[in-house]
Amino acid sequence: MAEWLDTISTHWFWLSLGLFLILAELVARGRYLLWVGFAALIIGVADYFLPITLAYQVAMFVILSVLTVFTGKKLQG
Repeated sequence: MAEWLDTISTHWFWLSLGLFLILAELVARGRYLLWVGFAALIIGVADYFLPITLAYQVAMFVILSVLTVFTGKKLQG
């Protein structure tokens, strides 16, 4: 039914998710989506250069999201 999904590279998903979350931050104005968007962009770039399975991508995204949110909170004061 959705065979076309198999043809899309996962790095495009992560990059578009990251851009969407950063743009959504313009509307939400909570500074939370910004850091999660950066985490998605980092995973997208890493997936482009390294052969990473989807399970590792999701695990890295969760860990990186937590780290970027805590780092962002610390930097903002």
